Amino acid sequence: MAASHPETSQIHMSLAIGAIAAQVIGGLVLQLSPFMIGGIIDGLSLSERDAGLIVSVEFVLLAVTAIIVAPILPRLVYRRVGFLAVGLVLLAQGASIFSTSWASLIVLRGLAGIGEGLLYAVSLSIVASQFRNPDRVYGYFQIVWALGSVALFPVAGELTVAFAHRGILALAAGLTLAIAPLLLLLRHIRTEPGARAAAEKADTSPLRGIMTFAAIALYLTASAAIYAFSAPLGERAGLDARAVGYALTIMTLVGLVGAGVATTLNIRWGRTIPITGFCVAFILISLTLCLSRNPTAYVVALVGSGVVYYFSIPYLFGMAAALDRNGRWAAAAGSAYLIGFAAGPVVGGAVIEAAGYGALAALCIVLTIAAWGLTLLVNRGLEERPQGSPADNVLA
Repeated sequence: MAASHPETSQIHMSLAIGAIAAQVIGGLVLQLSPFMIGGIIDGLSLSERDAGLIVSVEFVLLAVTAIIVAPILPRLVYRRVGFLAVGLVLLAQGASIFSTSWASLIVLRGLAGIGEGLLYAVSLSIVASQFRNPDRVYGYFQIVWALGSVALFPVAGELTVAFAHRGILALAAGLTLAIAPLLLLLRHIRTEPGARAAAEKADTSPLRGIMTFAAIALYLTASAAIYAFSAPLGERAGLDARAVGYALTIMTLVGLVGAGVATTLNIRWGRTIPITGFCVAFILISLTLCLSRNPTAYVVALVGSGVVYYFSIPYLFGMAAALDRNGRWAAAAGSAYLIGFAAGPVVGGAVIEAAGYGALAALCIVLTIAAWGLTLLVNRGLEERPQGSPADNVLA
């Protein structure tokens, strides 16, 4: 790693912190989705399908917003976009707390999704365009998520038991307000002409981008379906919402192992071997969670799912970042991630209602195998393609 001027190092560190703040605010409801669904079911007396639909609407608009903004992000002022998005999110969160109907909650969660989509796309675009090794920086994202969730999940569980969906929404609003000042660290970044030319040479074919988009969406659909219904799965194993909250805390704490390994291992062995490993592991975990009613097996599988999740995301986003160095496909990858999270609850709820949890396991296996096949094809193309050089960054 080349030596860097201390002032440059400080600027890039600030930029990384600002990007992580945008990522956390944009993805907070994703992280809280099991409690959101459980709280909505209890608070509004809705079915699993209707509760899943509310969360899915938010995730769909989150994803659509990220897709729309991705091509123009390199020309926008990141800090201005970030604060505009935070204002919209806080407005929607506050109004949602007092919502008493299914229809009004759908509208308000949709507005929140638009703001969250802007923030999510900003965070991924900054990393892809400004860091030499985005896989590693995305690993830092997962470490922050894991550490934060260790404290977040027990509180979320207690609030769900006490106040249903209002407790979770209040928690999300409070955390958004607390983290928002860190967006001041974002600055307007203009790609230098030489760096932009190099980035354009590193662009991949649209087909590889579409395949990457599809692979991430398929994998996250399966992952989100399991994650979103982790509370009902826990109840089948004899645990209540409070116990599931503590199980998720353990999952997140142990999940640090996955994030740490991904950050350390990085792409030393390429991406094909790590991606194959986490796909196989996720299939085994899905079978255990969906087919077993043993509480010990549930907790072990849930903890394993955290390790797999935190290990997998840096590789998927890193693969998207390798497609072009202006951050456009990375922002689009965030959309694919969100589409998967949007589809997961509603698809999972419909499958469970129609054929039970065994069918959910079968669906997750099919989706994971399809995602694995697509990533193999994309990685083969990336390995054969000459790479361009992104802008230097001390955290790369």
